[in-house]
Amino acid sequence: MALLRRDPVLIALTVVGVLVVGGLALGPGEPRPKLIVGWLIALVLDLLLFWSARRVRRTLDLPPYADRFWRAFSVAALIFLTGDLVQLWSTVSDPGVDRLVFHPVQSVAAMAGVVVVCAVVLLYRRTRGRSRGRRIRMLLDTAIVNTASVSVAWCLMTRPGRPEAGIEAYVVAILGCGLVLCAAFLTVRSGLTGETPLTGSAAAPIVAATVVQAVGGILAPSGNAGDPGTQMALTVAPMLMVLAGPRVQLLRGAEGLDGRRWLDRALRGRYSALPYTGTVLCAAALVIVLTTAGLGLSAWGALAGLLVNVALVIGRQFLALAENNALLVGIRNREQRLNALLLHSSEVISIAAPDAGFTYVSPAVERVLGVPASVALGRNSLDILHHDDRASLAADLTTLYSTPGAELTYQGRYRHADGSWRWLEVVAMNLTHEPGIGGVVCNARDVTESRELHERLRYQAGHDELTGLANRRQFTAAVTGRSGDAAVLLLDLDGFKQINDTYGHAAGDAVLRHVADRLRECSGPDDVPARLGGDEFAVLATGVESAERIAAGLRTVLERPAEIAGRPLRVGVSIGVAVGPSADPDQLLNAADLRMYEEKQRTRMYAS
Repeated sequence: MALLRRDPVLIALTVVGVLVVGGLALGPGEPRPKLIVGWLIALVLDLLLFWSARRVRRTLDLPPYADRFWRAFSVAALIFLTGDLVQLWSTVSDPGVDRLVFHPVQSVAAMAGVVVVCAVVLLYRRTRGRSRGRRIRMLLDTAIVNTASVSVAWCLMTRPGRPEAGIEAYVVAILGCGLVLCAAFLTVRSGLTGETPLTGSAAAPIVAATVVQAVGGILAPSGNAGDPGTQMALTVAPMLMVLAGPRVQLLRGAEGLDGRRWLDRALRGRYSALPYTGTVLCAAALVIVLTTAGLGLSAWGALAGLLVNVALVIGRQFLALAENNALLVGIRNREQRLNALLLHSSEVISIAAPDAGFTYVSPAVERVLGVPASVALGRNSLDILHHDDRASLAADLTTLYSTPGAELTYQGRYRHADGSWRWLEVVAMNLTHEPGIGGVVCNARDVTESRELHERLRYQAGHDELTGLANRRQFTAAVTGRSGDAAVLLLDLDGFKQINDTYGHAAGDAVLRHVADRLRECSGPDDVPARLGGDEFAVLATGVESAERIAAGLRTVLERPAEIAGRPLRVGVSIGVAVGPSADPDQLLNAADLRMYEEKQRTRMYAS
C-alpha cells in the first residue's frame, strides 16, 4: 500500500483528476464549452485506458485467463472511444446543444464495452472447487443485492420534487445500474472460478468507478434535470478512476492472481449477510416513501422490488435447507463409513494428549494388544512400552510431543494383555495445534511376525545351521570390525573323515556339535567362535593371551572322550594361532592355517 501511495503516476492521476473534475463541476464558464472540453478529455482517457491495458499484457507474464481479460479491456476502451467520438461530434455539430444529452450510440457503446469485459470472464467456465449449489446460492445473493440497488435507485429517480429529466435520462440511469450489476457478476464469476484476472487493489478503483457512474446517473441524470458541468464531471470521474486499475496491476505484478486470496475471503462469511441487508434496504425504502410521499409511483416500485427481493431470499433459504439436509445425510454416511473402517482396520489409530494419555483409541487395539478401547482411554502408551525401547526413544518422543507438526516413525515392543510383547510400527504426527484434535495422532500396526522373520533370516545369514556358531561371513565381518591387530585361532579336526566313514554322517554331525559346544565353553564373552566349513573352526580372540588360553583349553577338553551315538569317541584337533592387522582377515586366516598345518605335521610325526 505504501508503494501505491508513493507512485508518481498515481499521484499525478489523482491531482489531474481533482483539477479536471473540480474545474468541470465548480469552474466558471458556459455549459457548452464545458461539454466540449469534457468529451475531449474523455477521448484522451479512452486512449490512455487502451494503452494501459495493452501495457499490462505486454509487461507482465499473465496466466491465460488474465491475459484474455486485459485483451478484452483494451477492446472495451476502443469501443468507449468510438461512442465518445460520436458524442463529441454530436455536441460540436449542433450549436444549440448546451445540456448533457447522451447520444444513443454513446450509451450503447458504454454498455457494450462493459458487456465485452464481463462476457470474457463469465464465459470462462472453469469452476474449480465449487459445488453447483454454492454457485447457485452466490448468484442468488448477487441478484438479491442488485434488486435492492435497483429499488433504491427507482425511489431516488422518482422522488417528488425532482426536476423532470425525460425518458432518455431514465434509460441512462438504468444502464448505469446495469454497470453495477455487470461488475457484481464479474466479481462473483471470479470467485466461482477461484481465479481473478486482477488483484484486489487493482479491481477496487474499477469497481468503485462503476458505482460512481451508476450513482451519478441516478442523482444527476442527463437532460434538463441538472447542471451540465456537474453532469460532465460525474461522467469523467469514473473514467479517471478506471485508469488507476491497470497502473496498480503493473505495480502489483502477476503474483496474487488467485481469487481465493481476496474474493473467497470476502464471499466467505460477510457476503452471506448481504441478501438480508438488501431486503432490509428494500423495506426501509418502501417505509420512507410511504411516509413522505404516500402511495404513488415510487411506492409501487419499492413494493415490487421488495416482493422480488423476498422471493429471492425465500428461494435462497429453500436451497440452503436442501443443502443442509444433503450435508447431514452425507455426514451420517461418512460417519458410518468411518466407523466401519475403524472397526475392521488392522491398524490401531489413536490420539494421545501430551499430559492426559489417550483421548481416542480405535477398536483395533483390542485385537492387537488385547485391551478394550474403553480401558485404554486415559492411559499413557509409555506404561506398556518396553523399558529398553522407552530409554532409546525418550529423546525422540520428547521432541515429538513438544513440537507441533513434528513427525516420528519408530518400532517398539508393547506389552500384550497376556503378558507377551508385540512389536508395533508407529507413525506419529504432532497435531496439538489442530482444532478438534489437540494431540499426537498415531497409526500403529503389528509387525511382530515380520520382525521375527527378519531376525531369523538375519541370524541364519550369519550363523552355521548345524552348530549355531558364526559362519565365515559373520566371522570375517567380526574380524574387520576390530580396531588394530586381531588374534585368530584356526582349528581342524583330526580323524574326522574316519569317524564319518565308520559311524555315519549322523555321528559326524554330533561330533561337530560337540566341538562347537566346547568352543563356546572355552571362549570368553567377547570372543567369536565360528565354523568356517566342513570340520574347520575358528575363534576371534580378544588378544594373544586369550588366544593361547582358548587353544590350551580346547586341547584339554577335547582330549577327553565324548559320548557320541552311544559310544565314547575321542576327537583330535590341530590349532594354529596368528596375530595381525584386522583389515585383512584372509591374510590372518592364511597365517593361522600355516601354523595349524605345522602342528598337524608335528602330531603325525609323533604318532608315527
